Amino acid sequence: MKFIIQTIWAAALLALGFAIGFPMGKSVGFNTGSEWAIIQAEIVAREAGMFMPVHLEDGVFRVKLKQPGDLHQRAWKIADKQFEELAIGANCDRRLTERVKVARNSHVTR
Repeated sequence: MKFIIQTIWAAALLALGFAIGFPMGKSVGFNTGSEWAIIQAEIVAREAGMFMPVHLEDGVFRVKLKQPGDLHQRAWKIADKQFEELAIGANCDRRLTERVKVARNSHVTR
């Protein structure tokens, strides 16, 4: 009888250990596995002469963005061009509205 009770206790403690350890191990395994995968990807990218935009720092994924040097100036030029097109369109709309008002107010006589 004593042997059966000890076996039950051992099985219960073993199950409790798995129940507590599995979530912790899963989390730790994901963190270390992800970190190792990122490090491998960085090594491969460096060897290929490319840039790895993602890295893991203190358990948080960080993304590095590299932008072309003239990006700001190109964005301003595109915005200015778009604004000029809108201004021209608004000016045409204004002239059309004035012509419609004039045409509406004029009377055709025979």
